[in-house]
Amino acid sequence: MTAADPMMLICDMGDRRVALAVADVIEVAPVVPLWRPPGLPRPLAGFATIRGRAVPVLAPALLFDGAATLERIGLYAHLVHVRDGEGGSLCLLVDRAAGIVAMDPGTIRPVAADLSQRGCVTGEVTVDDRAVAVLALDRLLADGERVRIAALAAEAARRAGEWAA
Repeated sequence: MTAADPMMLICDMGDRRVALAVADVIEVAPVVPLWRPPGLPRPLAGFATIRGRAVPVLAPALLFDGAATLERIGLYAHLVHVRDGEGGSLCLLVDRAAGIVAMDPGTIRPVAADLSQRGCVTGEVTVDDRAVAVLALDRLLADGERVRIAALAAEAARRAGEWAA
């Protein structure tokens, strides 16, 4: 590997291991209390207050697996605060942020279209003898989903503002 190899954050999400470009990661934090108003779409776990701002928290495990549930959040779970590709940000609720690795682009294998999760999985690589899906955060949500989450986030911010001292 060379100094130009992209740095990737490896995260566990259910039985999947994924890689996110470190350049897209704002911070990794322990899970804080989430506010979940009624009527949120299933993959949206709620909102976290980060630096006084209501940030949407997406549970990718629910986005990728229609049968998955979010009954409890594990002891080692993290919020990975990322840029959403549209100038905003959101948090990904992951079971564990496992570490950062330099990834040789030549080792990333293409994935079949039916395994690409609507195009957000752009490749696969092996790290520590495990398959790791490389995610493109700008493809994680469809345009309609982004619009709905932005509207919900604006409402959460408005509501939080009503309670500010």
